[in-house]
Amino acid sequence: MSRVFGIFAEELVRIWADDPHCPYEDLGRPTITKRGDTSRSTLDFTLHHKASRKVFVAELKCEIEYQGYKYLTLSDVQQLDHHNKAAFDALLDSARAPTEQRVLVKGKEVRIDGAILIWGATTPEGRRAVMREKGFFNVLAMTNIINDLRSWRPELYCQFVEDRRSWTTDLFDALLDECPSD
Repeated sequence: MSRVFGIFAEELVRIWADDPHCPYEDLGRPTITKRGDTSRSTLDFTLHHKASRKVFVAELKCEIEYQGYKYLTLSDVQQLDHHNKAAFDALLDSARAPTEQRVLVKGKEVRIDGAILIWGATTPEGRRAVMREKGFFNVLAMTNIINDLRSWRPELYCQFVEDRRSWTTDLFDALLDECPSD
C-alpha cells in the first residue's frame, strides 16, 4: 500500500498547491548547495507562502507502513532520526540557516526563508515539537492535504485519482486474467 501511495503522493501535493484555495504555490523542485560546498541535493518542492510571500524548500516523508506503521503519525522529534541521507540534511540545514544555502529552481537562483516538512499525519504535539526543535516554518500533514483536496474537489484531483483507480484496477484484473477461478 505504501509503495503504491508513494508513487503519486508528490503529485497530490502539487495538485493541492495548484488550487487557488491553497495557502501555498509550488515553484518546482529545488536543488540545494550549501554555500562554499560542491555537493548538491534535490528536494521535492519549493513552496511559496502566498500570505507572507516567503519561500520554503520542502520534502515529503510519508512512510505509511514502514516498520509496522511506526512513522505514520509524527508524534515526536526522534522519528526524524532515521533520515540520514544528504537530501534530508539539506532540508534541516535550510530550516536552520536558509541564507547559507544556494537554491536553484528551474535553473534560477531563489532566496529561501526556511524549510517545510510534509509528513503522513501528525499529532499537534509532535508537529509543534518538530517545528520548534528543527526550525521548520511548518510541518504539513498529507491527511490534511488530502482532506483539503476532497473538500475543494478540483477537477485535476478528481481526474488524477480516477485515472489511478482505473489503471490499478486494470492492472490487477490483467494479473488475475489467467488464474483459475474457484
